[in-house]
Parts: sequence; C-alpha cells; structure tokens
Amino acid sequence: MGRTIPTATMLIQQEIDIFLDTYGKRLSARGRQNLYNLLQQCKKHTQACNQAVRRVPFHAILMSIVLEQEKQLGILKDEITILAATDGDVLP
Repeated sequence: MGRTIPTATMLIQQEIDIFLDTYGKRLSARGRQNLYNLLQQCKKHTQACNQAVRRVPFHAILMSIVLEQEKQLGILKDEITILAATDGDVLP
C-alpha cells in the first residue's frame, strides 16, 4: 500500500509552490527572487517542522523563516560590534 498521508516535507514544498505560483506571480523579478530565497530558508529546518505537527504547515514555514532571519540579524550585529571595536566608527 502507498502512503496516504503526505510527509511534512512534502506539505512544506506544496505550500512553497502554491505561494510562489500565486503571490510570486504578482512581484517583480527581483521580488520573486527575494521571495524564493526567503521561502527556501525554511528547508533548513525540515526536521523541526516534522516535529511541529500542525494543521496549517505554513505556520512551521513562517517560524523557520523567522528563525533564519534572527540568525542573520545576530551575525550582522556581531559584525557591527567587531567593526566598531576595531575602527571606532559605528553606523547610525
């Protein structure tokens, strides 16, 4: 017998495809690329998404994106701190 319930990974990919096909079509080429990059961030957390079983898979997608954005902000803050310590100039 075949699998009747799609995996979380399959559901996430379906959500990404639907979002890109609907919302993404109305964006500029650069906007579509930015949206694609943003949605791809959630693939880094598919194991966590598999554990966070939800009726709406997009919730797990959003949490994965928020987590990746937070990581990026942390890296940028660290780089600013290092630059400020070595150079003395800090951007406003």
